[in-house]
Amino acid sequence: MKIKISSWNVNGIRARLDVLSLWIKNTDPDILCLQETKCVNEDFPKKQFESMGYKIYLIGQKSFNGVAILSKYELTDVNYQLYDEREDKQPRFIEATLNLQDNIPLKINCIYLPNGNPYPSEKFDYKIEWMDKLILRAKENLKNETPYIILGDFNIIPTEIDVFDYNRWIDDALFTIEARKRYRHLINLGLYDAYKLCSKKIIEYTHWDYQGGAWNNNQGIRIDHILMSPSACSIFSDMITHTDVRGTEKPSDHVPITAIFDLN
Repeated sequence: MKIKISSWNVNGIRARLDVLSLWIKNTDPDILCLQETKCVNEDFPKKQFESMGYKIYLIGQKSFNGVAILSKYELTDVNYQLYDEREDKQPRFIEATLNLQDNIPLKINCIYLPNGNPYPSEKFDYKIEWMDKLILRAKENLKNETPYIILGDFNIIPTEIDVFDYNRWIDDALFTIEARKRYRHLINLGLYDAYKLCSKKIIEYTHWDYQGGAWNNNQGIRIDHILMSPSACSIFSDMITHTDVRGTEKPSDHVPITAIFDLN
């Protein structure tokens, strides 16, 4: 049995409904984590995805942010808050558990990490605070030694090779040393980048700006990631970056990414 778990920053669920629905029909993910849905819960097109066999878990906000998980399976232990001590007013996080074969729990964190620009600013301080909270959550989840994944739009360019020209991003919040250090902290906890576990002949970007011919000139960045615990790596089979979706009509500025897990 194989399970496909995908992530996609759709940059507005209603604006991307047609391209998203077509992609789901063609790709058939078992679980799809969405970011930047940009609508309140009541306006989310639930019926569209329920008719395709998905259960919906979401937390939204008008015109900004918002995350959702579409799952063919019932998820348990659903939590919409990264912060323990207070409510995060920006909906950016869903934690849920998928019970695999033999009732092995797979913990999933769907995240839309803050952009943080301009740098420096209060927005950047919020980004760093949010990452520190994510590190604490990851530490707790890794203690259980059960399969655990974090996936979504990290708004982090991890290294110089993950961007077409890193010199243009030196003072951008996505590439600051403070943010990248915290990303490395996550990795050093014992998480593995699914992309790097696969043999890739070329860098596969996940985001191209709408401006300046970025897509046509392949001036992209890799900021959408899937991080996995060692026990998740043991069932990991492959990762796909669905680059072609960026060339469709009315695309998001991000493309989907998919991790495939083999439970046999």
